[in-house]
Amino acid sequence: MEENLLPCTRDDEKLLPRRQNPMAGCLVAGAVTAIFLVLPVVLIIQQLLFADFTPPPRPETSVVVDEFSGLDGAAARVPRAFNLSLSVDNPRGSTFDVCVGGEAAVLYDGVPLATGLAEGRCVPPGGAWRGAIHAASGGVGLPPELAALMATEKRDEGDVKLEVRLISLNYGWYVRCTPSLVSGAASPIPCTGHILKDQSDGIRRVIRD
Repeated sequence: MEENLLPCTRDDEKLLPRRQNPMAGCLVAGAVTAIFLVLPVVLIIQQLLFADFTPPPRPETSVVVDEFSGLDGAAARVPRAFNLSLSVDNPRGSTFDVCVGGEAAVLYDGVPLATGLAEGRCVPPGGAWRGAIHAASGGVGLPPELAALMATEKRDEGDVKLEVRLISLNYGWYVRCTPSLVSGAASPIPCTGHILKDQSDGIRRVIRD
């Protein structure tokens, strides 16, 4: 007996389950996985390409000799004295404050000529500060050998380099400067910073260096 078979209509086709292609699902899953794996690498490479590896600007400290007296061997009765200008420039982009202040010693050829005090001050990044230091000594004039050495240096090189050390016990470091005695204001030389070894370091330690 023949069965009556009715043809499928469009509505019937909608009710029948469709067979999915398993390869298409694998491709989609693989593409999503690849995006999650590659995207972080691309972002890292982009940051490296456009990153600024320029080191931060370095702060600069300098000392200039404004006035001095008592360095002429003939003026043996004139006390040794120095008026110094201390400058601190901490540019924008610096990562720390620059702190100065404490005892100041003026030396020539390792021999102390005068001592004084520098005002304590911390300069933040982007800031600048100018201070004055007056260093004096109870002694007068220069020893003959130092006066001769200074005269020779001035004659041969046209200038005389002093040494100024600022010992900042509160900040744990000292600053060493080599200002010019003749043309200091025209060409200040940047100072260098050094870590103090312990709290016993001071003027006497500096003089022995």
